[in-house]
Amino acid sequence: MSLDRARTAPLVSVIAVNFRQAELTFDFLDSLKAINYAPVEAYLVDNGSLEDRTADFCAHYEGLEVLISQENLGFAGGNNLAIRQAKGQYVLLINNDTLVPPDFLEPMVRLMEENRQIGIVSPKIYYADTPNTLQYAGINGIHRFTGRGLNQAKQKLDDGSFDQSGTTYFAHGACMLVRAEVFQQVGVLSEDYFLYYEELDFCEAVRAAGWEIFYTAESYIHHRESSSIGKTNPLKTYYMFRNRWLFMRNWYTGFSYYLFVLYFLSIGVPWHLLKHWRKGEKEHVQAILKGVKWHFSSKKMRVDERFA
Repeated sequence: MSLDRARTAPLVSVIAVNFRQAELTFDFLDSLKAINYAPVEAYLVDNGSLEDRTADFCAHYEGLEVLISQENLGFAGGNNLAIRQAKGQYVLLINNDTLVPPDFLEPMVRLMEENRQIGIVSPKIYYADTPNTLQYAGINGIHRFTGRGLNQAKQKLDDGSFDQSGTTYFAHGACMLVRAEVFQQVGVLSEDYFLYYEELDFCEAVRAAGWEIFYTAESYIHHRESSSIGKTNPLKTYYMFRNRWLFMRNWYTGFSYYLFVLYFLSIGVPWHLLKHWRKGEKEHVQAILKGVKWHFSSKKMRVDERFA
């Protein structure tokens, strides 16, 4: 980027959260420091930190602002810690288990600058271990039965079918550029979720406030999915089941909501319980039951006051 362009381009605050996976974070920072866009300020939240590794992180990205939290604040809480300090016109929330090409940021910023109605934009996302296989190219909505995102691109080869940029129902939490005004209007990420579904909840709030959400095929990143806690960790199982119901409870009412609950408790939960039981994965069985039980024992067993 030319000096003149850097002087006039809007400041982007890049925020990533590290949870005891320094080597992955080093790789991410190495890719981030090679980007072409400027000006950028970068924050790293060292979540659940066991030791101060600020010097190590800064060795991979000069000028990095490291925020240390000895408590594990989760994905939402960790990001919120930095969001509240960010000074950029745009805020990029990006996973530390991603790798970014040098020119990934310009198309997203350009889209935001050209259309003031866009509140969030996400790029095309590939799986890092299979570079031409898609994880995300826009999500069309939520399946009313299962509570899962309608992600038609997931695990498909990129054959050009997803090269059309445009509005989408949900951004992807692994990488989303958010207009700072959006946080000022709707607030930060909901920390009720801790892990998973918090970005879907945020997107619903952003859309309800009148903003558009975009997917751009002109930008891409690579994602090492579920690197923070592992793809088969019982903690992931717990939060996926707990938060799927929490999300549906917060955003769906009437027939749609009760249809989901009927499916979830009579088909979805029993099927997964049986699957894990047959594999001898008792910890996952316990995680599912604990996630469901939370909804009957938690003080949060209510419709949020925002939607009452």
